[in-house]
This record gives sequence, structure tokens and C-alpha cells, in this order.
Amino acid sequence: MAMDLAVQTFSTKPEYLIAGTDIRITTAVKEAGAALTRGMVVCLADGKLTQPAVTGSADPYTVATTGMYGIVADDAANGKEAVVYLTGEFFADALVLPEHAKAADVEIALRNIGIFLK
Repeated sequence: MAMDLAVQTFSTKPEYLIAGTDIRITTAVKEAGAALTRGMVVCLADGKLTQPAVTGSADPYTVATTGMYGIVADDAANGKEAVVYLTGEFFADALVLPEHAKAADVEIALRNIGIFLK
């Protein structure tokens, strides 16, 4: 019987994504168009979930919010089904956004579909 003696680091720090229960949280299941991680803001295009595109070569960058769909509930591989939060209250600093994007760039688009950031 072999024992794993490698040093392992554990944390008890909670990871908060959901900010409140005042607004009913609803979910849906859609196919991932790329590898998705928990807390990732996603758009729906051609029936698949992907991160919004960021354009521009310098600050201010532009985040494409067309097709904004929700926030990924759990990690999902490309081509697999992913659970997505469609409504609710979430912590802005827990979101996984594309490089150069800020929560403020997607806040209004998310609010329009029933997702509120704190």
C-alpha cells in the first residue's frame, strides 16, 4: 500500500459567488462552446455558451454583451452540458471575466437579464 507524502495545501476560506436570496435563482442547461469555469459570465451564440469577446488594443476595452446569457454554476468541458444561473444576486469580485474586462463592463447587460451584482 503506497502513501502519498507530498505536501498538500488546504484552505477553509469560503468561496462566495451567490450574494443573496432575495431574488429567486433560476438555472438552465446549455452546451458549452469552450471550457467553462464556475462564476464565468457567458453569452449564448448558436446554442452554445462562450465568454463575451473583448475588443480594443488599449484601455478602454470594449466587451461585447450581445447574447449575454448568465453565469456558469459549475465547471464544464467544451461540448458538455453546463448549468447556468439565469437570475439572482452575485458578488462582482467572484465573477470570471475575459482578460481586460471588468464587472462594470457587464453589469448593465446582466441587470437587463435579471442578474444583479453586489
